Amino acid sequence: MKPTTRDRLVLPILLPLGILVGMIVLLVGFSRILLSITPTAAWIVAFVVAATVVAAAALAASRRQVRLSTIGSMVGVIAGVAMLTGGIALAVAAGEGEEGEEEVPVVALAAFDIAFEPTTLQVPAGEPFTIRFHNQDADVQHNVEIFQDEEFSGTALFAGDLIAGVRTLDYAVGALDPGPYFFRCVVHPTMTGEMEAAPGEGGGPGGPEPGGPAGPGVTVVAQNTAFEPTSIALPASQEASITFENRDPGIQHNIAIYRDETLAEELFNGDLITGVESTEYAVPPLEAGEYPFICIVHPTMTGTVSVA
Repeated sequence: MKPTTRDRLVLPILLPLGILVGMIVLLVGFSRILLSITPTAAWIVAFVVAATVVAAAALAASRRQVRLSTIGSMVGVIAGVAMLTGGIALAVAAGEGEEGEEEVPVVALAAFDIAFEPTTLQVPAGEPFTIRFHNQDADVQHNVEIFQDEEFSGTALFAGDLIAGVRTLDYAVGALDPGPYFFRCVVHPTMTGEMEAAPGEGGGPGGPEPGGPAGPGVTVVAQNTAFEPTSIALPASQEASITFENRDPGIQHNIAIYRDETLAEELFNGDLITGVESTEYAVPPLEAGEYPFICIVHPTMTGTVSVA
């Protein structure tokens, strides 16, 4: 490099600009790390990086001549320390988050044509749970209130916020003692249902959601508010899996299996999934026979499970 180019362009202009751009990139990336961890961890990481900056600057300043390689090494060391300490902090924070997370059972409930679907819920007793309430009536307000008696007298044990139009809202319900309860919509008192709180229930309108997929499985697709295929086969007396694909954007679907066409006894109820997404349902062992399955949000979506 010519001395004139170095003295007139590189040192006074390009070098400061390069350092400035590098610092901006480093600071933006580092700030993302600090915002993702706890305040205490962020303070420790920032202190370690600041100490590294001071030490690297002091080492560079102690040299008789500061070269570009020296500056590059200093920046590399600082960036490495920042990424290393930040990565450790993120890993620790993620581990603590996983340990501290408690699974809250979720039951699904829909409002359609001024009626609840389903009208019977099974929920866990003695622990909080979530009601995932989906209002499908456009421009109509609905909510969920829970009472101890079927006359809906006295103060509600739980009263959810009103939601208007097609929308989904999660209601956080406190722990209930074992026993029967009753729910209604405050705007439409004719919209009522029964709720049974029992130990170990939850995870869907009909009861517990199995922990994970196992055994032989099939694939069911929900598209254009219809199942494909409408007939599936599962093995008898063993846990099986159903791969469920929702291909309807912005619409909730699931698979629920019942004892017979009356839909009075629910054998399995999978989590609702919204929009284009897939999930793996673990279906508990079923006896040999034929069982209907539906989407609880769209009861016109039906099919048959043949178990043999």
